[in-house]
Amino acid sequence: MSGRHGTGTSSNPVYLWGAIVVVAVVVVVGGYFGVQAVRASGSGCDTVDQVSLAVDPTVAPVVSDILTKADVVDRGCTDFEVRAEAPTDTATELAGPGEARPDLWIPDSTLWLLKTLRSTGTLPEVTKSSVANTMPVVVAREGEAPPVNTWLEVLQAQGQRIGDPLVSSASLASILGALAESEVAISDSKAVSAALVPKAQDFGRIAGLPHDTADLVEQVAVDGGTSVGTEQSVVAYNAAHLDAPLAAVVPPTGSYFLNYPLAVTAAAGPDYDRVKAAGTALSSVLSAQTATDALSAAGFRQSSGIPLTDGRGVGSVASLELKNPLSIESTLRDWSVLALPLRTIVVEDVSGSMAAKSGDSTRIALTVDASIGGSALFSDQTEMGLWAFSIGLGGGGQDFRELVPLGPVTNVVNGQPQRQAILSAIGGLPALVGGGTGLYDTTLAAFRKVKEGYDPKFVNSVIILTDGANEDEGSPSLDQLIDTLAREQDPVRPVVIVTVGITTDADPVALQRISAATGGTSYVAEDPRDIPDVFVQALNSRTQRIGGE
Repeated sequence: MSGRHGTGTSSNPVYLWGAIVVVAVVVVVGGYFGVQAVRASGSGCDTVDQVSLAVDPTVAPVVSDILTKADVVDRGCTDFEVRAEAPTDTATELAGPGEARPDLWIPDSTLWLLKTLRSTGTLPEVTKSSVANTMPVVVAREGEAPPVNTWLEVLQAQGQRIGDPLVSSASLASILGALAESEVAISDSKAVSAALVPKAQDFGRIAGLPHDTADLVEQVAVDGGTSVGTEQSVVAYNAAHLDAPLAAVVPPTGSYFLNYPLAVTAAAGPDYDRVKAAGTALSSVLSAQTATDALSAAGFRQSSGIPLTDGRGVGSVASLELKNPLSIESTLRDWSVLALPLRTIVVEDVSGSMAAKSGDSTRIALTVDASIGGSALFSDQTEMGLWAFSIGLGGGGQDFRELVPLGPVTNVVNGQPQRQAILSAIGGLPALVGGGTGLYDTTLAAFRKVKEGYDPKFVNSVIILTDGANEDEGSPSLDQLIDTLAREQDPVRPVVIVTVGITTDADPVALQRISAATGGTSYVAEDPRDIPDVFVQALNSRTQRIGGE
C-alpha cells in the first residue's frame, strides 16, 4: 500500500481497472424504481429495451430522479428497472445461479467489485469509474467534535461507534484509511490490528441493533458521542435538520474515498452487448450537468472528488490509497473472526519463581497489573474463567485451582459480577505464590474443560501465563502432552491454546509446541508489562488458524 496522497479519488488504483457501466433508475415502489419510456410517435425510438439495475440505497433515489427527467432517447431507448439494494444482497445474487442477478450495478464502492471477483472468479466490466463520491467521516454534535489526527486514533477511541465492515463500505474505508496511514509510517499496522480487537468484540453487543450509516448518524444526534458515517449522510441529515445540524471531521491525513462505480453484471451471452450499450447511455445521462447538480444537492461529490459548495461537508480532503489489495481481504477475514466473542480460561502461574524481582517490582505484581489492564479488551459478550497453578495448589495432587468458574462476564459470582470477581481474584494471586511449576497437568485439564462446553458462537481458547518450565515429575512428559492434545483436538470444535512466557526463564520450546499442537500462538514477554499484547494474540491466533484452513 503506497499511502500516496491524491487530490480526490481519480488516482486511486481501483480506478485503473477500466471504465464503468451506466445504469438507469426511477420512481420508487417497494424498493424498485422504474423508468417508463414514452412510446408515443416521435419519441425517436422504434422499440424500448428493458434493463435491470441494482443501485446502492444511498444514491438510488437521486439516480431515479435523474432518469425520470431524462429523455428516452438519451437513455438509449431503454426502460430501467431500478432496485434500491444493499451491495451485500447484490453480491449474493451475482454469486448465485443467475435468475436474480441484475444487468447493471452501482454499488457504493469498487471494493464490492473486488469481493465479487473473489466469490465468482470474474471481475465485472467497469464502464464508468465513478458516478459520485463521498468518504468516511467522524460525526459528532456541533461543538462536540473531538480533534482527530489519524484514522488509527478514530479506531482506538473508546466508545467510537462503527458499523460492520463486512457490509458497510464506510466502516471498511475508515479501517483501510488507517492501514494506508501505516504504509507511510504515520501509524503502525500492528496498532491498527490491535485497535480492531475491542471494536470487533464490542460489535457482538450491537449486532442486533440498527448500525447502518444513517442509523449511526441518528444515534449521534440522539445520544451524543461519535460515529463513523459518510460526508453525504451528514450533509443529508443537516439538510433535514437545520435547527440542530451535526458536525463532520476527517483526519488531516486524508480519507479512503467511496466512488460509486457503474458496472455491467449481466451474464455472458447474446444480451451482454445490448446491456453494455444501455449502460454506456446511462453513463452519459449521469455525467450531464443536471445529473451532477442533483447528486451535489443530495450531498455527493463529483467523480473528481472536489469539495461540495456552499460550505457543506468537510472541504478539501486528500485521497488515501492502498497499494496492496490483499490487505482488504485479510482485514475482512480477520474482522469476521475477531467479531466472535471469546470463551476462555486464563491460567496464571503462581509458582515460587513468580516472586522474583523484576525491576522495582516482582513478576507476579507486574503480571497482576498487566492482566487487570488487559481484561479491559474483552467485551461484555466474553465468557471467561480464571485458574491459578503450582504443584499441589488444588489439593490431592492437583496442580491447579479454579478461582472463578468459566462463564459470561455478566454473571454474578458470590454476589458480584463475574468480571469483577475475576479482577478481584487476579488481585489476590500474590498471596498464592509458592511451590513448583505444574504446567503440563494444568494445560491438559484447562484444554479439556473448555472443550467440554464448546460453543461454536465463540472463539474457544485457553490462555496460559507462566515464567518457568514444568517441574511436576508426576505429570505426563511434553511428548505425551502434545500427543494427547493432537489426539483430542477436534477440528470441527477446535480449542486454541495461547501460551505466554513471562521473561526468558520460561521454556519457549515447550510453550511453542503446546500452542502449535492446537493451532494457537506462543508469545514471550521478556518484560511482564508486555502481557496486554497477549490478549490481542489470543484473538489473532484464531484468525491465523482460519486463514490457514
